[in-house]
Amino acid sequence: MREESERLLRLLRGSREDRAPLWEPWFQMHVMLRDHYGGSQLRMADHLRHAALPLGRVDTGVGFYKPVRRIEKTGVWYGGGLLRRPKQLRDRPEPDYGAQAGALLARRTELQRAGIACWMVLPWCFHAVATGMGWESFALACYDRPEFIHEAMQWAEARNRRAIEQIVAKVKPDFLLYDGDCAHKTGAMINPDMLRRFCLAATEPGIQMLRDMGVPPVFHSDGRLTDVIPLLCELGFAAVHGCEKQANDLQRLVETFGDQIVLCGNMDVVFLKDATPRQVRRETLEMLHTGGGKGKFVAGCNTSPLDYIPYENYQTFCLTVAEYTPKGRALGGRRKPRSRSRGEAVGPLPPVAQRSPQGVTIKSCGREEEGGAA
Repeated sequence: MREESERLLRLLRGSREDRAPLWEPWFQMHVMLRDHYGGSQLRMADHLRHAALPLGRVDTGVGFYKPVRRIEKTGVWYGGGLLRRPKQLRDRPEPDYGAQAGALLARRTELQRAGIACWMVLPWCFHAVATGMGWESFALACYDRPEFIHEAMQWAEARNRRAIEQIVAKVKPDFLLYDGDCAHKTGAMINPDMLRRFCLAATEPGIQMLRDMGVPPVFHSDGRLTDVIPLLCELGFAAVHGCEKQANDLQRLVETFGDQIVLCGNMDVVFLKDATPRQVRRETLEMLHTGGGKGKFVAGCNTSPLDYIPYENYQTFCLTVAEYTPKGRALGGRRKPRSRSRGEAVGPLPPVAQRSPQGVTIKSCGREEEGGAA
């Protein structure tokens, strides 16, 4: 397996690394991909040193989105939503997971042969239900009909568990990403205690299934993460992607959570659009130095890099990450590990601390033994 892929997977299993790998969960620069790499993600990953490529998103049939064509052709995440009644949950047919597994397995085999890590995406219950109802309806129901919100969260995560049983167990991705937007730029979309009450019990069984399979669970949310990360640590997530620069102080995230969870992302896509290559290099080096302060950081854009970003700027960003060598910081003098054979496990996931009746102490979340994962 490629060295940058090895680094990424070691991080997700509790290790610390001197150099951050590059991972882009929401890459959308399709014109760049066509013009510079003939449409081949593998060729792009070879040149720009991406540590992982996607297998695809699992369809669990939880979307109740309402098209709003005057704004955009596919609808607006929080602009409407058709979910209103429990009967809609019971009447919604479940997708054929077996049919999805075949295509994902073929892609998995292709990437495994190329020696690059891969992931799949599942919709997290909060994001699925909030977007399915529309923001106003969802916010009111949290107070007026909390029993319906609980039922909807459990319904969405029950489907995720069946997808884990029938797809993830068969395809065996290197890690799994929960698409879980649940924060604004100023904090969680709902009270953090309410977020925990609605989502913790629904999500726990699926996360435990993944950990038992040796598949590290990773989480994505835009927005400010200080109210969200404690819940992720309690659930046993290995990493969180986003760390949106306009909403988070990366230094503070590292100081507060950098020993408990891998932090991913942070490069601002609007900055990449407007900056010069020299500015991109300088900003990238600063991000790598700050984010890598505790050896648990993965570089990437904080949201989707799109084709409005000049190719030279994006290339500069990626290659600066690839060529970065930290100065004046030692994380235990790790030697370069041997490359593992295809299909060989990197190692077990670190244990998740047992919760007390009042919840978990953040410092105990996702801890590793000195020197990395066992």
